Amino acid sequence: MVNSNEDSKSKSTQEKSEKKELPKSYIIEEFPIINQMPELPTGCEITAMTMVLNYYGYQADKIEMATQYLPVLYEAEMYVGEDGKIYGSDINKYFIGDPTTVNGIICGTEAIVTAVNQYLDENGSTMRSIAKKGVSLEKLYQWVSEDTPVVVWCTIDMADRYETSGWYTENGDYVEWSQNDHGAVLIGYDENHVTIADPITGVVEYEKEQFESVFESRGNQCVILVQ
Repeated sequence: MVNSNEDSKSKSTQEKSEKKELPKSYIIEEFPIINQMPELPTGCEITAMTMVLNYYGYQADKIEMATQYLPVLYEAEMYVGEDGKIYGSDINKYFIGDPTTVNGIICGTEAIVTAVNQYLDENGSTMRSIAKKGVSLEKLYQWVSEDTPVVVWCTIDMADRYETSGWYTENGDYVEWSQNDHGAVLIGYDENHVTIADPITGVVEYEKEQFESVFESRGNQCVILVQ
């Protein structure tokens, strides 16, 4: 005889499993598009994040986010250590260069989180931005299916990543960047394609396989907003 409690638990587990099953396709409707040009020629990551803030109803401005909230180091402050290695500023924590010029380089997820959380604090919000590294593709699409846009670290036009340059931080971490590194927002997917809200080209579809390859080449890094 089957225990009714065990049977109930089994059904509950099955229902939860079914609820987690990803739809074959999904797109976040009415997502606001913001173009980084001409004011922020290298400010793709902060512009992408500004789109997400606007999606959640905040009146964030891309220029204000880039010039007042984004932690910026105008020089990488590179030097050769006693061990012969090249050291410099942490790309993960700062935007290196000036996002308002073509001489800007890049920033990592931590810099964006710092900017957004300061903005949210000043606006009395309980939401928070969180950074993820090494996130699974399934989780990425799950967020989208739950109407959570994801700022993804990728490349311009989703092309293969160019040759990288890099250095070590004071903590011994190796950081790198490439000339075609980019930040955009994943807002949809189907069996063969993804839909990207791009700060340069607007809403565009890419082959899913190519996107996943590029996303992996950038360390499966992303930022989302959570309540």
